[in-house]
Amino acid sequence: MNINSFSFTIQMNRALKMPLILLLLVLFGCSELFANNRLDSLRTELAKAGNDTSSIRIYSLIASELNTQKSSPDSVLLYLNKALDLSDKSGYNKHLYSIYGQFALLFSGSGNYSISLDYHFKILNLLDAEQAREPDNITILSRYSSTYVIIGTTYFNLENNAKALEYYQKGLDKINQLAKIDPDFPVNDRRLIIFINMGGAYLSGRDFEKARQNFEKALEMNRQINNQVYYGVLYNNLGIVYKEKKDFPKALDFYNKCLDIRTRLADTAGMAQIFNNLGDYYYLTGDYNKSIEILNKALAFSRKAGNIRSQMKAANFLSMTYEKINKQADALAMHKLFKQLNDSIINSEQIQNTARLELQYQYDKQRKESELQQEIMLARKERKALIYLIIAGLLLFSFVIVMLLNRNQRIKIKQSKLLQESLELESKNLNLEKQNLLLEKQNLELELEFRNKELATHVMYLLKKNEFIGSITEKLLSLKPLLLPENKVWMQDIVKEMKSNIDNTVWGEFEVRFQQVHKDFYLKLSEKYPDLTPNETKLCAFLRLNMTTKDISAITFQSLKSIQVARARLRKKMDITRDDNLVSLLQQL
Repeated sequence: MNINSFSFTIQMNRALKMPLILLLLVLFGCSELFANNRLDSLRTELAKAGNDTSSIRIYSLIASELNTQKSSPDSVLLYLNKALDLSDKSGYNKHLYSIYGQFALLFSGSGNYSISLDYHFKILNLLDAEQAREPDNITILSRYSSTYVIIGTTYFNLENNAKALEYYQKGLDKINQLAKIDPDFPVNDRRLIIFINMGGAYLSGRDFEKARQNFEKALEMNRQINNQVYYGVLYNNLGIVYKEKKDFPKALDFYNKCLDIRTRLADTAGMAQIFNNLGDYYYLTGDYNKSIEILNKALAFSRKAGNIRSQMKAANFLSMTYEKINKQADALAMHKLFKQLNDSIINSEQIQNTARLELQYQYDKQRKESELQQEIMLARKERKALIYLIIAGLLLFSFVIVMLLNRNQRIKIKQSKLLQESLELESKNLNLEKQNLLLEKQNLELELEFRNKELATHVMYLLKKNEFIGSITEKLLSLKPLLLPENKVWMQDIVKEMKSNIDNTVWGEFEVRFQQVHKDFYLKLSEKYPDLTPNETKLCAFLRLNMTTKDISAITFQSLKSIQVARARLRKKMDITRDDNLVSLLQQL
Protein backbone atom coordinates (compact mmCIF):
# COMPACT_ATOMS: atom_id res chain seq x y z
CA MET A 1 0.00 0.00 0.00
CA ASN A 2 1.45 3.44 -0.94
CA ILE A 3 1.53 6.43 1.38
CA ASN A 4 -1.52 8.12 -0.16
CA SER A 5 -3.54 4.93 0.14
CA PHE A 6 -2.49 4.56 3.77
CA SER A 7 -3.51 8.16 4.45
CA PHE A 8 -6.91 7.45 2.97
CA THR A 9 -7.26 4.39 5.22
CA ILE A 10 -6.52 6.42 8.34
CA GLN A 11 -9.06 9.01 7.28
CA MET A 12 -11.65 6.30 6.72
CA ASN A 13 -10.93 4.85 10.19
CA ARG A 14 -11.49 8.28 11.75
CA ALA A 15 -14.69 8.64 9.75
CA LEU A 16 -16.07 5.63 11.64
CA LYS A 17 -16.39 7.73 14.79
CA MET A 18 -19.33 9.72 13.48
CA PRO A 19 -21.68 6.81 12.73
CA LEU A 20 -20.67 5.12 16.00
CA ILE A 21 -21.54 8.25 17.99
CA LEU A 22 -24.83 8.60 16.11
CA LEU A 23 -25.72 5.02 17.00
CA LEU A 24 -25.04 5.71 20.67
CA LEU A 25 -27.17 8.82 20.63
CA VAL A 26 -30.02 6.88 19.10
CA LEU A 27 -29.83 4.29 21.88
CA PHE A 28 -28.80 6.26 24.98
CA GLY A 29 -29.50 9.98 24.25
CA CYS A 30 -32.48 12.09 25.26
CA SER A 31 -35.63 11.43 23.27
CA GLU A 32 -37.75 14.48 24.26
CA LEU A 33 -37.82 17.41 21.81
CA PHE A 34 -39.60 20.64 22.66
CA ALA A 35 -41.05 23.37 20.47
CA ASN A 36 -40.07 27.04 20.82
CA ASN A 37 -43.18 27.88 22.79
CA ARG A 38 -42.20 25.19 25.25
CA LEU A 39 -39.20 27.31 26.28
CA ASP A 40 -41.45 30.30 27.02
CA SER A 41 -43.83 28.18 29.09
CA LEU A 42 -40.90 26.79 31.09
CA ARG A 43 -39.65 30.29 31.90
CA THR A 44 -43.16 31.27 33.00
CA GLU A 45 -43.32 28.18 35.19
CA LEU A 46 -39.90 29.05 36.66
CA ALA A 47 -41.08 32.54 37.63
CA LYS A 48 -44.00 31.02 39.54
CA ALA A 49 -41.91 28.30 41.22
CA GLY A 50 -39.70 30.74 43.14
CA ASN A 51 -36.57 29.17 44.57
CA ASP A 52 -37.81 25.79 45.83
CA THR A 53 -36.71 22.34 44.72
CA SER A 54 -39.18 22.28 41.81
CA SER A 55 -37.00 24.97 40.19
CA ILE A 56 -34.20 22.41 39.81
CA ARG A 57 -36.24 20.40 37.33
CA ILE A 58 -37.27 23.55 35.40
CA TYR A 59 -33.68 24.83 35.17
CA SER A 60 -32.65 21.42 33.83
CA LEU A 61 -35.48 21.38 31.25
CA ILE A 62 -34.66 24.91 30.05
CA ALA A 63 -31.00 23.92 29.64
CA SER A 64 -32.05 20.82 27.69
CA GLU A 65 -34.32 22.88 25.42
CA LEU A 66 -31.60 25.47 24.76
CA ASN A 67 -29.11 22.71 24.00
CA THR A 68 -31.57 21.08 21.60
CA GLN A 69 -32.11 24.39 19.80
CA LYS A 70 -28.31 24.85 19.52
CA SER A 71 -28.53 28.05 21.50
CA SER A 72 -25.55 29.80 23.05
CA PRO A 73 -23.63 27.23 25.10
CA ASP A 74 -22.98 29.72 27.89
CA SER A 75 -26.77 30.11 28.36
CA VAL A 76 -27.09 26.32 28.68
CA LEU A 77 -24.20 26.37 31.11
CA LEU A 78 -25.80 29.15 33.16
CA TYR A 79 -29.06 27.25 33.70
CA LEU A 80 -27.27 23.99 34.45
CA ASN A 81 -25.12 25.72 37.08
CA LYS A 82 -28.24 27.24 38.64
CA ALA A 83 -29.84 23.78 38.80
CA LEU A 84 -26.67 22.30 40.32
CA ASP A 85 -26.23 25.09 42.89
CA LEU A 86 -29.84 24.83 44.04
CA SER A 87 -29.51 21.06 44.24
CA ASP A 88 -26.37 21.40 46.41
CA LYS A 89 -27.98 24.00 48.71
CA SER A 90 -31.22 22.08 49.19
CA GLY A 91 -29.66 18.62 49.31
CA TYR A 92 -32.31 17.48 46.81
CA ASN A 93 -30.44 15.10 44.49
CA LYS A 94 -33.27 13.61 42.44
CA HIS A 95 -32.30 15.49 39.24
CA LEU A 96 -28.52 15.06 39.51
CA TYR A 97 -28.47 12.33 36.83
CA SER A 98 -30.12 14.68 34.35
CA ILE A 99 -27.94 17.67 35.32
CA TYR A 100 -24.65 15.77 35.09
CA GLY A 101 -25.78 14.10 31.86
CA GLN A 102 -26.54 17.47 30.24
CA PHE A 103 -23.21 18.90 31.38
CA ALA A 104 -21.46 15.90 29.81
CA LEU A 105 -23.48 16.23 26.57
CA LEU A 106 -22.76 19.96 26.32
CA PHE A 107 -19.00 19.57 26.71
CA SER A 108 -18.83 16.46 24.55
CA GLY A 109 -20.67 18.29 21.76
CA SER A 110 -18.17 21.16 21.91
CA GLY A 111 -15.14 18.83 21.94
CA ASN A 112 -14.30 19.35 25.64
CA TYR A 113 -14.09 15.61 26.19
CA SER A 114 -11.99 15.78 29.38
CA ILE A 115 -14.60 17.92 31.18
CA SER A 116 -17.32 15.68 29.78
CA LEU A 117 -15.56 12.67 31.34
CA ASP A 118 -15.58 14.39 34.76
CA TYR A 119 -19.37 14.56 34.72
CA HIS A 120 -19.75 10.98 33.52
CA PHE A 121 -17.62 9.87 36.47
CA LYS A 122 -19.86 11.94 38.79
CA ILE A 123 -22.77 9.90 37.40
CA LEU A 124 -20.82 6.72 38.20
CA ASN A 125 -20.41 7.91 41.81
CA LEU A 126 -24.18 8.36 42.07
CA LEU A 127 -24.68 4.86 40.67
CA ASP A 128 -22.16 3.38 43.11
CA ALA A 129 -24.09 4.89 46.03
CA GLU A 130 -27.41 3.53 44.70
CA GLN A 131 -25.99 0.09 43.98
CA ALA A 132 -24.71 -0.17 47.57
CA ARG A 133 -28.36 0.08 48.65
CA GLU A 134 -29.88 -2.02 45.82
CA PRO A 135 -27.22 -4.35 44.29
CA ASP A 136 -29.46 -6.05 41.70
CA ASN A 137 -31.69 -3.16 40.66
CA ILE A 138 -32.43 -3.42 36.89
CA THR A 139 -32.65 0.37 36.36
CA ILE A 140 -29.28 0.93 38.06
CA LEU A 141 -27.60 -1.81 36.00
CA SER A 142 -29.07 -0.32 32.82
CA ARG A 143 -27.74 3.13 33.73
CA TYR A 144 -24.35 1.64 34.54
CA SER A 145 -24.17 0.04 31.11
CA SER A 146 -25.22 3.24 29.32
CA THR A 147 -22.73 5.36 31.27
CA TYR A 148 -19.85 2.94 30.68
CA VAL A 149 -20.54 2.90 26.93
CA ILE A 150 -20.72 6.71 26.73
CA ILE A 151 -17.44 6.97 28.69
CA GLY A 152 -15.91 4.47 26.27
CA THR A 153 -17.03 6.60 23.32
CA THR A 154 -15.61 9.74 24.97
CA TYR A 155 -12.25 8.01 25.34
CA PHE A 156 -12.59 6.90 21.71
CA ASN A 157 -13.01 10.55 20.71
CA LEU A 158 -9.89 11.34 22.75
CA GLU A 159 -8.15 8.62 20.65
CA ASN A 160 -7.47 6.55 23.77
CA ASN A 161 -8.54 3.20 22.32
CA ALA A 162 -7.32 1.14 25.30
CA LYS A 163 -9.51 3.06 27.75
CA ALA A 164 -12.40 3.02 25.29
CA LEU A 165 -12.24 -0.78 25.07
CA GLU A 166 -11.98 -1.07 28.87
CA TYR A 167 -15.24 0.82 29.40
CA TYR A 168 -17.02 -0.85 26.49
CA GLN A 169 -16.20 -4.17 28.19
CA LYS A 170 -17.53 -2.86 31.54
CA GLY A 171 -20.74 -1.85 29.77
CA LEU A 172 -21.00 -5.32 28.24
CA ASP A 173 -20.44 -6.95 31.65
CA LYS A 174 -23.30 -4.95 33.16
CA ILE A 175 -25.56 -5.93 30.25
CA ASN A 176 -24.69 -9.62 30.79
CA GLN A 177 -25.40 -9.25 34.52
CA LEU A 178 -28.72 -7.63 33.67
CA ALA A 179 -29.61 -10.51 31.34
CA LYS A 180 -29.06 -13.03 34.17
CA ILE A 181 -31.31 -11.12 36.56
CA ASP A 182 -34.07 -10.51 34.00
CA PRO A 183 -33.88 -12.85 30.95
CA ASP A 184 -36.78 -10.96 29.35
CA PHE A 185 -34.99 -7.61 29.40
CA PRO A 186 -34.25 -6.50 25.78
CA VAL A 187 -30.43 -6.43 25.88
CA ASN A 188 -29.59 -7.57 22.34
CA ASP A 189 -29.71 -4.06 20.84
CA ARG A 190 -27.27 -2.82 23.46
CA ARG A 191 -24.92 -5.76 23.06
CA LEU A 192 -24.91 -5.24 19.31
CA ILE A 193 -24.03 -1.52 19.66
CA ILE A 194 -21.23 -2.34 22.13
CA PHE A 195 -19.73 -4.91 19.75
CA ILE A 196 -19.86 -2.36 16.91
CA ASN A 197 -18.14 0.24 19.10
CA MET A 198 -15.48 -2.24 20.28
CA GLY A 199 -14.86 -3.21 16.66
CA GLY A 200 -14.49 0.50 15.80
CA ALA A 201 -11.94 0.99 18.61
CA TYR A 202 -9.91 -2.02 17.42
CA LEU A 203 -10.14 -0.77 13.84
CA SER A 204 -8.93 2.68 14.90
CA GLY A 205 -6.02 0.98 16.67
CA ARG A 206 -5.34 -1.11 13.52
CA ASP A 207 -5.99 -4.42 15.28
CA PHE A 208 -7.93 -5.72 12.29
CA GLU A 209 -8.42 -9.30 13.48
CA LYS A 210 -10.11 -8.28 16.75
CA ALA A 211 -12.09 -5.66 14.87
CA ARG A 212 -13.35 -8.40 12.52
CA GLN A 213 -14.31 -10.66 15.45
CA ASN A 214 -16.39 -7.95 17.12
CA PHE A 215 -18.07 -6.86 13.86
CA GLU A 216 -18.98 -10.47 13.06
CA LYS A 217 -20.43 -10.96 16.58
CA ALA A 218 -22.56 -7.87 16.00
CA LEU A 219 -23.53 -9.14 12.54
CA GLU A 220 -24.68 -12.47 13.99
CA MET A 221 -26.80 -10.69 16.61
CA ASN A 222 -28.28 -8.35 14.01
CA ARG A 223 -29.65 -11.34 12.10
CA GLN A 224 -32.14 -11.69 14.97
CA ILE A 225 -32.91 -7.95 15.15
CA ASN A 226 -32.77 -7.39 11.35
CA ASN A 227 -31.92 -3.69 11.60
CA GLN A 228 -30.95 -2.52 8.09
CA VAL A 229 -29.03 0.53 9.33
CA TYR A 230 -26.86 -1.74 11.48
CA TYR A 231 -26.33 -4.04 8.49
CA GLY A 232 -25.08 -1.08 6.46
CA VAL A 233 -22.61 -0.03 9.17
CA LEU A 234 -21.33 -3.58 9.75
CA TYR A 235 -20.92 -4.44 6.05
CA ASN A 236 -19.03 -1.18 5.49
CA ASN A 237 -16.74 -1.78 8.48
CA LEU A 238 -16.06 -5.42 7.55
CA GLY A 239 -15.21 -4.26 4.03
CA ILE A 240 -12.59 -1.89 5.54
CA VAL A 241 -11.20 -4.71 7.72
CA TYR A 242 -10.79 -7.13 4.81
CA LYS A 243 -9.35 -4.37 2.62
CA GLU A 244 -6.68 -3.73 5.27
CA LYS A 245 -6.04 -7.48 5.49
CA LYS A 246 -5.66 -7.38 1.65
CA ASP A 247 -8.47 -9.86 1.19
CA PHE A 248 -9.92 -7.76 -1.65
CA PRO A 249 -12.66 -10.18 -2.86
CA LYS A 250 -14.25 -10.28 0.60
CA ALA A 251 -13.85 -6.54 0.97
CA LEU A 252 -15.67 -5.97 -2.34
CA ASP A 253 -18.44 -8.38 -1.34
CA PHE A 254 -19.12 -6.49 1.93
CA TYR A 255 -18.90 -3.09 0.22
CA ASN A 256 -21.51 -4.16 -2.36
CA LYS A 257 -23.81 -5.48 0.39
CA CYS A 258 -23.48 -2.15 2.17
CA LEU A 259 -24.17 -0.21 -1.04
CA ASP A 260 -27.28 -2.28 -1.73
CA ILE A 261 -28.73 -1.56 1.74
CA ARG A 262 -27.94 2.15 1.72
CA THR A 263 -29.39 2.50 -1.77
CA ARG A 264 -32.65 0.92 -0.59
CA LEU A 265 -32.64 3.17 2.50
CA ALA A 266 -31.87 6.25 0.34
CA ASP A 267 -29.08 7.06 2.81
CA THR A 268 -27.29 9.83 0.89
CA ALA A 269 -24.49 10.34 3.43
CA GLY A 270 -24.02 6.58 3.80
CA MET A 271 -23.86 6.12 0.00
CA ALA A 272 -21.22 8.85 -0.23
CA GLN A 273 -19.17 6.95 2.38
CA ILE A 274 -19.46 3.56 0.66
CA PHE A 275 -18.67 5.04 -2.74
CA ASN A 276 -15.49 6.52 -1.25
CA ASN A 277 -14.58 3.08 0.12
CA LEU A 278 -15.31 1.41 -3.23
CA GLY A 279 -13.20 4.04 -5.01
CA ASP A 280 -10.37 3.22 -2.59
CA TYR A 281 -10.86 -0.51 -3.33
CA TYR A 282 -10.63 -0.07 -7.13
CA TYR A 283 -7.66 2.25 -6.69
CA LEU A 284 -5.79 -0.38 -4.64
CA THR A 285 -6.64 -3.16 -7.09
CA GLY A 286 -5.42 -1.05 -10.06
CA ASP A 287 -8.79 -0.52 -11.81
CA TYR A 288 -8.32 3.24 -12.05
CA ASN A 289 -11.14 3.94 -14.55
CA LYS A 290 -13.64 2.15 -12.31
CA SER A 291 -12.20 4.01 -9.32
CA ILE A 292 -12.76 7.37 -11.07
CA GLU A 293 -16.34 6.42 -11.94
CA ILE A 294 -17.13 5.41 -8.36
CA LEU A 295 -15.32 8.38 -6.77
CA ASN A 296 -17.28 10.83 -8.97
CA LYS A 297 -20.46 9.25 -7.54
CA ALA A 298 -18.98 9.66 -4.05
CA LEU A 299 -18.31 13.34 -4.78
CA ALA A 300 -21.85 13.87 -6.08
CA PHE A 301 -23.53 12.17 -3.09
CA SER A 302 -21.20 14.02 -0.68
CA ARG A 303 -22.30 17.34 -2.15
CA LYS A 304 -25.90 16.27 -1.95
CA ALA A 305 -25.49 15.29 1.71
CA GLY A 306 -23.50 18.46 2.45
CA ASN A 307 -20.65 16.42 3.92
CA ILE A 308 -17.46 18.45 3.33
CA ARG A 309 -15.13 15.77 4.69
CA SER A 310 -16.56 13.17 2.35
CA GLN A 311 -16.19 15.60 -0.59
CA MET A 312 -12.59 16.27 0.41
CA LYS A 313 -11.76 12.53 0.48
CA ALA A 314 -13.38 11.95 -2.89
CA ALA A 315 -11.49 14.93 -4.40
CA ASN A 316 -8.19 13.77 -2.92
CA PHE A 317 -8.55 10.26 -4.33
CA LEU A 318 -9.74 11.51 -7.68
CA SER A 319 -6.60 13.66 -7.82
CA MET A 320 -4.39 10.65 -7.08
CA THR A 321 -6.27 8.40 -9.50
CA TYR A 322 -6.13 10.93 -12.37
CA GLU A 323 -2.43 11.22 -11.72
CA LYS A 324 -2.09 7.45 -12.08
CA ILE A 325 -3.58 7.57 -15.63
CA ASN A 326 -1.62 10.74 -16.49
CA LYS A 327 -4.60 13.13 -16.63
CA GLN A 328 -2.69 15.96 -15.03
CA ALA A 329 -5.27 18.67 -15.68
CA ASP A 330 -8.02 16.68 -14.01
CA ALA A 331 -5.64 15.71 -11.19
CA LEU A 332 -4.76 19.37 -10.62
CA ALA A 333 -8.42 20.41 -10.64
CA MET A 334 -9.28 17.75 -8.04
CA HIS A 335 -6.25 18.71 -5.97
CA LYS A 336 -7.35 22.34 -5.94
CA LEU A 337 -10.83 21.23 -4.89
CA PHE A 338 -9.26 19.09 -2.19
CA LYS A 339 -7.21 22.05 -0.87
CA GLN A 340 -10.26 24.30 -0.96
CA LEU A 341 -12.34 21.83 1.00
CA ASN A 342 -9.47 21.14 3.38
CA ASP A 343 -9.10 24.85 4.10
CA SER A 344 -12.83 25.05 4.69
CA ILE A 345 -12.62 22.20 7.20
CA ILE A 346 -9.63 23.81 8.89
CA ASN A 347 -11.54 27.06 9.20
CA SER A 348 -14.55 25.17 10.53
CA GLU A 349 -12.34 23.35 13.04
CA GLN A 350 -10.79 26.64 14.11
CA ILE A 351 -14.27 28.06 14.69
CA GLN A 352 -15.19 24.92 16.65
CA ASN A 353 -11.97 25.17 18.67
CA THR A 354 -12.72 28.82 19.39
CA ALA A 355 -16.22 27.87 20.52
CA ARG A 356 -14.79 25.01 22.59
CA LEU A 357 -12.24 27.28 24.27
CA GLU A 358 -14.89 29.95 24.82
CA LEU A 359 -17.20 27.38 26.43
CA GLN A 360 -14.37 26.14 28.62
CA TYR A 361 -13.60 29.75 29.58
CA GLN A 362 -17.26 30.36 30.44
CA TYR A 363 -17.34 27.11 32.39
CA ASP A 364 -14.22 27.99 34.37
CA LYS A 365 -15.49 31.53 34.93
CA GLN A 366 -18.93 30.42 36.13
CA ARG A 367 -17.42 27.72 38.27
CA LYS A 368 -15.08 30.23 39.92
CA GLU A 369 -17.96 32.65 40.41
CA SER A 370 -20.03 29.84 41.89
CA GLU A 371 -17.18 28.83 44.17
CA LEU A 372 -16.67 32.49 45.21
CA GLN A 373 -20.39 32.88 45.91
CA GLN A 374 -20.37 29.69 47.94
CA GLU A 375 -17.36 30.93 49.89
CA ILE A 376 -19.12 34.26 50.58
CA MET A 377 -22.27 32.45 51.72
CA LEU A 378 -20.21 30.09 53.81
CA ALA A 379 -18.36 33.05 55.40
CA ARG A 380 -21.69 34.73 56.19
CA LYS A 381 -23.02 31.55 57.70
CA GLU A 382 -19.85 31.09 59.71
CA ARG A 383 -19.98 34.72 60.96
CA LYS A 384 -23.64 34.37 61.93
CA ALA A 385 -22.90 31.04 63.56
CA LEU A 386 -19.98 32.62 65.45
CA ILE A 387 -22.23 35.43 66.79
CA TYR A 388 -24.81 32.91 67.91
CA LEU A 389 -22.08 30.82 69.43
CA ILE A 390 -20.68 33.79 71.40
CA ILE A 391 -24.15 34.71 72.72
CA ALA A 392 -24.86 31.10 73.60
CA GLY A 393 -21.46 30.90 75.27
CA LEU A 394 -22.09 33.97 77.42
CA LEU A 395 -25.50 32.70 78.46
CA LEU A 396 -24.07 29.31 79.22
CA PHE A 397 -21.20 30.86 81.17
CA SER A 398 -23.60 32.95 83.28
CA PHE A 399 -25.79 29.95 83.90
CA VAL A 400 -22.77 27.86 84.89
CA ILE A 401 -21.56 30.57 87.34
CA VAL A 402 -24.98 30.73 89.04
CA MET A 403 -25.17 26.95 89.15
CA LEU A 404 -21.65 26.71 90.61
CA LEU A 405 -22.39 29.26 93.35
CA ASN A 406 -25.60 27.47 94.25
CA ARG A 407 -23.86 24.13 94.14
CA ASN A 408 -20.99 25.43 96.30
CA GLN A 409 -23.45 26.57 98.98
CA ARG A 410 -25.23 23.25 98.94
CA ILE A 411 -21.92 21.41 99.09
CA LYS A 412 -20.87 23.36 102.22
CA ILE A 413 -24.13 22.46 103.97
CA LYS A 414 -23.83 18.88 102.89
CA GLN A 415 -20.16 18.71 103.98
CA SER A 416 -21.00 19.85 107.52
CA LYS A 417 -23.68 17.16 107.73
CA LEU A 418 -21.32 14.58 106.28
CA LEU A 419 -18.59 15.53 108.74
CA GLN A 420 -20.94 14.98 111.65
CA GLU A 421 -22.16 11.71 110.20
CA SER A 422 -18.56 10.70 109.50
CA LEU A 423 -17.57 11.21 113.13
CA GLU A 424 -20.53 9.14 114.27
CA LEU A 425 -19.68 6.44 111.77
CA GLU A 426 -16.03 6.48 112.80
CA SER A 427 -17.03 5.91 116.41
CA LYS A 428 -19.28 3.06 115.39
CA ASN A 429 -16.54 1.61 113.20
CA LEU A 430 -14.07 1.62 116.08
CA ASN A 431 -16.54 -0.30 118.22
CA LEU A 432 -17.16 -2.71 115.37
CA GLU A 433 -13.43 -3.20 114.84
CA LYS A 434 -12.96 -4.02 118.50
CA GLN A 435 -15.78 -6.52 118.31
CA ASN A 436 -14.34 -7.98 115.11
CA LEU A 437 -10.91 -8.34 116.68
CA LEU A 438 -12.42 -10.04 119.71
CA LEU A 439 -14.43 -12.38 117.49
CA GLU A 440 -11.39 -13.05 115.34
CA LYS A 441 -9.33 -13.92 118.44
CA GLN A 442 -12.07 -16.22 119.67
CA ASN A 443 -12.29 -17.86 116.26
CA LEU A 444 -8.54 -18.40 116.18
CA GLU A 445 -8.58 -19.92 119.66
CA LEU A 446 -11.47 -22.17 118.69
CA GLU A 447 -9.74 -23.19 115.52
CA LEU A 448 -6.49 -23.90 117.39
CA GLU A 449 -8.37 -25.89 119.98
CA PHE A 450 -10.14 -27.84 117.24
CA ARG A 451 -6.89 -28.60 115.47
CA ASN A 452 -5.20 -29.59 118.70
CA LYS A 453 -8.06 -31.98 119.40
CA GLU A 454 -7.81 -33.29 115.84
CA LEU A 455 -4.04 -33.74 116.30
CA ALA A 456 -4.58 -35.46 119.63
CA THR A 457 -7.11 -37.76 118.02
CA HIS A 458 -4.61 -38.58 115.32
CA VAL A 459 -1.92 -39.21 117.89
CA MET A 460 -4.25 -41.60 119.68
CA TYR A 461 -4.86 -43.30 116.40
CA LEU A 462 -1.12 -43.66 115.91
CA LEU A 463 -0.76 -45.00 119.43
CA LYS A 464 -3.41 -47.63 118.84
CA LYS A 465 -1.84 -48.46 115.52
CA ASN A 466 1.60 -48.84 117.06
CA GLU A 467 0.22 -50.90 119.91
CA PHE A 468 -1.45 -53.17 117.37
CA ILE A 469 1.73 -53.54 115.34
CA GLY A 470 3.76 -54.04 118.57
CA SER A 471 1.34 -56.78 119.62
CA ILE A 472 1.78 -58.52 116.25
CA THR A 473 5.56 -58.18 116.60
CA GLU A 474 5.56 -59.75 120.08
CA LYS A 475 3.42 -62.64 118.88
CA LEU A 476 5.78 -63.24 116.00
CA LEU A 477 8.74 -63.22 118.41
CA SER A 478 6.90 -65.70 120.69
CA LEU A 479 6.65 -68.04 117.73
CA LYS A 480 10.37 -67.79 117.05
CA PRO A 481 11.37 -70.88 119.19
CA LEU A 482 8.88 -73.02 117.26
CA LEU A 483 10.31 -72.14 113.83
CA LEU A 484 12.98 -73.91 111.89
CA PRO A 485 16.41 -72.29 111.94
CA GLU A 486 16.12 -71.10 108.32
CA ASN A 487 12.70 -69.54 109.07
CA LYS A 488 13.92 -67.76 112.17
CA VAL A 489 16.17 -65.51 110.15
CA TRP A 490 13.31 -64.73 107.76
CA MET A 491 10.96 -63.86 110.61
CA GLN A 492 13.63 -61.75 112.34
CA ASP A 493 13.97 -59.66 109.16
CA ILE A 494 10.21 -59.14 109.00
CA VAL A 495 10.06 -57.96 112.60
CA LYS A 496 13.00 -55.63 112.07
CA GLU A 497 11.49 -54.14 108.90
CA MET A 498 8.09 -53.65 110.59
CA LYS A 499 9.69 -51.76 113.49
CA SER A 500 11.70 -49.59 111.10
CA ASN A 501 8.69 -48.75 108.90
CA ILE A 502 6.51 -48.11 111.93
CA ASP A 503 8.96 -45.53 113.23
CA ASN A 504 9.33 -43.72 109.88
CA THR A 505 5.64 -43.81 109.00
CA VAL A 506 4.43 -42.70 112.40
CA TRP A 507 6.82 -39.82 112.63
CA GLY A 508 6.06 -38.71 109.03
CA GLU A 509 2.30 -38.70 109.61
CA PHE A 510 2.69 -37.00 112.96
CA GLU A 511 4.99 -34.28 111.59
CA VAL A 512 2.59 -33.43 108.72
CA ARG A 513 -0.35 -33.08 111.07
CA PHE A 514 1.69 -31.18 113.64
CA GLN A 515 2.90 -28.56 111.11
CA GLN A 516 -0.66 -28.01 109.89
CA VAL A 517 -1.63 -26.96 113.43
CA HIS A 518 1.60 -25.34 114.69
CA LYS A 519 3.16 -23.85 111.55
CA ASP A 520 5.90 -21.74 113.16
CA PHE A 521 6.86 -24.05 116.06
CA TYR A 522 9.94 -25.64 114.42
CA LEU A 523 11.15 -22.29 113.10
CA LYS A 524 10.92 -20.59 116.48
CA LEU A 525 12.47 -23.62 118.21
CA SER A 526 15.45 -23.70 115.85
CA GLU A 527 15.96 -19.91 116.21
CA LYS A 528 15.96 -20.08 120.02
CA TYR A 529 17.76 -23.44 120.39
CA PRO A 530 19.84 -24.06 117.24
CA ASP A 531 21.88 -26.91 118.84
CA LEU A 532 18.98 -29.37 119.21
CA THR A 533 19.27 -32.74 117.43
CA PRO A 534 16.44 -34.11 115.21
CA ASN A 535 15.41 -36.58 117.97
CA GLU A 536 15.35 -33.76 120.52
CA THR A 537 13.19 -31.69 118.09
CA LYS A 538 10.77 -34.64 117.81
CA LEU A 539 10.62 -34.90 121.58
CA CYS A 540 9.84 -31.17 121.84
CA ALA A 541 6.95 -31.62 119.39
CA PHE A 542 5.50 -34.46 121.50
CA LEU A 543 5.88 -32.44 124.68
CA ARG A 544 4.29 -29.40 122.97
CA LEU A 545 1.14 -31.54 122.75
CA ASN A 546 1.43 -32.34 126.48
CA MET A 547 1.96 -36.04 125.74
CA THR A 548 3.04 -38.27 128.65
CA THR A 549 6.24 -40.27 128.72
CA LYS A 550 4.18 -43.41 128.21
CA ASP A 551 2.46 -41.98 125.12
CA ILE A 552 5.78 -40.92 123.64
CA SER A 553 7.19 -44.41 124.35
CA ALA A 554 4.23 -46.00 122.56
CA ILE A 555 4.77 -43.88 119.47
CA THR A 556 8.59 -44.06 119.32
CA PHE A 557 8.98 -47.63 120.60
CA GLN A 558 11.56 -46.39 123.10
CA SER A 559 11.62 -47.45 126.73
CA LEU A 560 10.26 -45.16 129.42
CA LYS A 561 13.73 -44.82 130.91
CA SER A 562 15.22 -43.74 127.59
CA ILE A 563 12.60 -41.06 127.19
CA GLN A 564 13.13 -39.81 130.75
CA VAL A 565 16.88 -39.58 130.10
CA ALA A 566 16.17 -37.71 126.85
CA ARG A 567 13.92 -35.22 128.68
CA ALA A 568 16.62 -34.60 131.28
CA ARG A 569 19.22 -33.94 128.58
CA LEU A 570 16.77 -31.62 126.78
CA ARG A 571 16.16 -29.56 129.94
CA LYS A 572 19.88 -29.24 130.43
CA LYS A 573 20.53 -28.20 126.79
CA MET A 574 17.68 -25.69 126.94
CA ASP A 575 19.02 -24.41 130.25
CA ILE A 576 15.78 -25.05 132.12
CA THR A 577 15.88 -25.21 135.92
CA ARG A 578 14.09 -27.76 138.02
CA ASP A 579 11.42 -25.23 138.94
CA ASP A 580 10.49 -24.46 135.33
CA ASN A 581 7.86 -26.48 133.49
CA LEU A 582 9.30 -27.81 130.20
CA VAL A 583 5.88 -28.41 128.64
CA SER A 584 4.62 -24.90 129.47
CA LEU A 585 7.78 -23.37 128.03
CA LEU A 586 7.37 -25.25 124.74
CA GLN A 587 3.70 -24.37 124.53
CA GLN A 588 4.59 -20.67 124.71
CA LEU A 589 6.70 -20.83 121.54
